[in-house]
Amino acid sequence: MTTGKPVGSEIERRETPKPPQARRIFEASIPGLVHLAVLWLAFAVFEVALSALIPDTAIKSAQLSLGARLSLLAYQLAVLAAFLLPMGGSLLMVAVLGRNSGHHAIRWLLRGVLIVCAWVAVLLYGASWATFWNTGIFLDREAVAFMAPHPVQVFHWVYPPLALGVLAATFIVALAFSQWIPRWVEISLPPVHRLLVLVAGAGVGVSVVGALLGGLAYGREPIKLGATRTPYALTRDNRAGPFARVLADLRERLGKPPERVYIVERDKVRILRRPIISMEEYLAGVRRSRIKRWNVVMVQVESLRSDQLRVYGGSREVMPSLDALVRESRVFTDAYIQASHSNYADLVPLSSHYPLRSPRQYEYPEDPTYPRVLIYDVLKALGYRTAIFSSQNEHWGAMSNYHRESSLDRFFHAETFTGPTRAPWGDTGFAEWVRGSKAAGSVDDRYTVEEAIRWIDSVAGNPFFLHMNLQNSHVPYVVPDEFPRRFSPKKLDFTIMWANFPRDKVDIVKAVYADSLAYIDTQIERLFQHLRRRGLWESTVIVVGGDNGEAFYEHGFAAHASSLYNEVMKVPMIIRAPGLAPGLDDRPAMFLDVPPSVFHLLGLPPHPSFQGISLFEPRPNPDRSIYMIVQTPLANQSAIVRSGFKLLLAEDQGYFLYDLTLDPGEKTNLAPIRPDLVKELAGRLQAWREEQLAYYADVPRHSREYPPVLED
Repeated sequence: MTTGKPVGSEIERRETPKPPQARRIFEASIPGLVHLAVLWLAFAVFEVALSALIPDTAIKSAQLSLGARLSLLAYQLAVLAAFLLPMGGSLLMVAVLGRNSGHHAIRWLLRGVLIVCAWVAVLLYGASWATFWNTGIFLDREAVAFMAPHPVQVFHWVYPPLALGVLAATFIVALAFSQWIPRWVEISLPPVHRLLVLVAGAGVGVSVVGALLGGLAYGREPIKLGATRTPYALTRDNRAGPFARVLADLRERLGKPPERVYIVERDKVRILRRPIISMEEYLAGVRRSRIKRWNVVMVQVESLRSDQLRVYGGSREVMPSLDALVRESRVFTDAYIQASHSNYADLVPLSSHYPLRSPRQYEYPEDPTYPRVLIYDVLKALGYRTAIFSSQNEHWGAMSNYHRESSLDRFFHAETFTGPTRAPWGDTGFAEWVRGSKAAGSVDDRYTVEEAIRWIDSVAGNPFFLHMNLQNSHVPYVVPDEFPRRFSPKKLDFTIMWANFPRDKVDIVKAVYADSLAYIDTQIERLFQHLRRRGLWESTVIVVGGDNGEAFYEHGFAAHASSLYNEVMKVPMIIRAPGLAPGLDDRPAMFLDVPPSVFHLLGLPPHPSFQGISLFEPRPNPDRSIYMIVQTPLANQSAIVRSGFKLLLAEDQGYFLYDLTLDPGEKTNLAPIRPDLVKELAGRLQAWREEQLAYYADVPRHSREYPPVLED
């Protein structure tokens, strides 16, 4: 009698053993593990290839031994695995939900979400590598915070082929990881799956072990004076790939800040705290009969190195108009700007305030609580007509929040200009597209000078204050096509990018830079000739200087906004005034001193808010301290120059001491052999830092007193 059940199949089911539970779990997880394995292997290939191709990565560090560099490569791949596991797992879950959904629309929606998420992740990864290749830094929270408030302005300075290349390449990679590779995994055979998982697992294991052994073997080097991390740790955290940089950033933000040892000798530093007074109180102390109601014209030239002028040792005539101005001016041969980047430096000669206001990079808030009396505030109160004409966009770094537009009759900059603006790569369409968005491209300096000349004519008969910021000399050193080049070829066979160009092309890049300055010089000459034609020259104070200098790999970096070496920090300062005897003055000078010096020439008392001093006092202090700062994603440093020595404190790297008399190129670090001098200068530098930061952190003080002044 049959029961209708196949006897053989029942016996087969009864006799076939079930696989162990662990094996069933492993086999069920194989597809996900395969995807993660492929993801890690692919990114590992990218990491190794990019590290080998791009300069200054961890595995190419000249400071470290071969073993240390290999251990850092292992660390790089281990951290990669730690980040890809949760990221890849999350994307995989989205993909599984999409495949298992019974609704066609939901499947397509989740597929779109998967592609977009994958592209954003890969784009950030690619952008971080592109940023490192161009500037030497990977993206972290500080870099993103620097760029996020003005993304269009940042993009304005990015080389278009590089930007478009990153966008296209990352989109293709995102498609591959989210669509093409999963399909390949589905159709490939189980032995291939097992092989991929085993290879990736072995690779991750070897990487973890190599990273641990490397940290034990190379991470315990002696720490140099003032440093908080070893060269191995610095390279690991800053040059071992995007994920290693993000991990280091998280560790720095969440952990206890490292302690530095400072010995502050307060008895050698006198600190002045001046109470706030009203404009009426200040003007009450002005003897009107002694005021010289001369016009004031301040010209700030972007990236102007001292060695581009004959008087500072220039070997060729780059700026003949400024060379001619020198012959009837007081020239300060030891002048320093207070920051290496425009959003800090540009406001110093207007405010006479140090730009250090927070421990990290700072952006000016709307309606700052702290007091600021700009040079044009006082002159406006004395009946002057006042204006700023800037070829750059003054919204960069929110500088426009610091200006007091109520004291200005005209505030001209790229965002308010109705004529043609430019992008540095000649993409005028991009510049026009962003007009009105507080992110317009730069203005060619010819238009800025034209607008200034028209304004001067419109205020004829009134004393006026005019501040100009000229920008054609900003990297990549824009020279109009019709301008005859005196130093460089018209066409280049390479690209000058921000802080990045072939090192064997330095002489050509310097020649392009010189031509951009020569072009600016012709625009300055137009302004000067107009003042002469209008009969204003003999009743005008002229101040010319650089907002910073420019580096051409003298210390391993190009452009500016980075380390505080003298090719960036020591800039021309030229002051011409009616009756002022021309000549060279070697006293220590800062652009912080411009407002009190101009007031001295006009017969005005210094305003108590000024942190600088007049450079026309008869008894200069040759041992005066000069302070400077940089706070950008490229560098966090401070420095002091005093008595012929310079002490530079680079975050995490420690102290660098230079004898500027015997070693003006700053090549030999004396810190290891002059700890006594390091101790003295570090004490003064730290006293300055602490006083500045304490003041700006204490909001109630802002209504009582001006920023402190250190007299030493």
